[in-house]
Amino acid sequence: MKPAGFAPTGIPRYCPRFDRHTAYAQEAQHMAKATGAKGTRSRITAAKPAIRKAAAIAEAVDAPLPPPFPRPRGMSADAGVEISEDAFPELDAVAAIQRGLHAYNQEMGGNYDREPVTLLARAPDGTARGGLLGLTFWGWLFIDWLWLSRDLRGKGVGSELLLRAEAIARERGCAHAYTDTFSFQAPDFWLQNGYAEFGRLDGMPAGHARIWFRKAL
Repeated sequence: MKPAGFAPTGIPRYCPRFDRHTAYAQEAQHMAKATGAKGTRSRITAAKPAIRKAAAIAEAVDAPLPPPFPRPRGMSADAGVEISEDAFPELDAVAAIQRGLHAYNQEMGGNYDREPVTLLARAPDGTARGGLLGLTFWGWLFIDWLWLSRDLRGKGVGSELLLRAEAIARERGCAHAYTDTFSFQAPDFWLQNGYAEFGRLDGMPAGHARIWFRKAL
């Protein structure tokens, strides 16, 4: 029996990271059809004319030939594959990569038991004014998105969303939670709600930092 968070194909019904890539691929296919584009050639193929030209010049001046164009790590003539850049990937190709990694992850770490966590903060007219999107898997709650419209900030709504998500995660057997944010967002919010910083990538973007937080539930 497949985990509750999976569709029949094995692709998660809801995975924010996957959805963003899928949306990109769909848009890319639409652009390809509209423009007639068929993707780009690999860098190695594109570099062949330049290599031939360099060899001809070197031979003409009786100079030693330059070293061969370096083969990217992982590419082997014996592997039976060609590595190329594809600006307009097919959804099937994207899904094959993700299904393969999902299968390996679960072979090594056990079933994800992945389920979405979706909490919405709605106005009286039903308009979404903010919310939290996340996932529970492998005994962890991952908070991917937490956003509130400006008029709702500083009123405790964010903390209430977080508490509700953590309660859902506990009911599903999760013992930990984690998230990542940026220094220009609200890192103090996470500290005030019991999270501790465990990773930081300075300079992403320039002048700021990406920060990872975790909490025992």
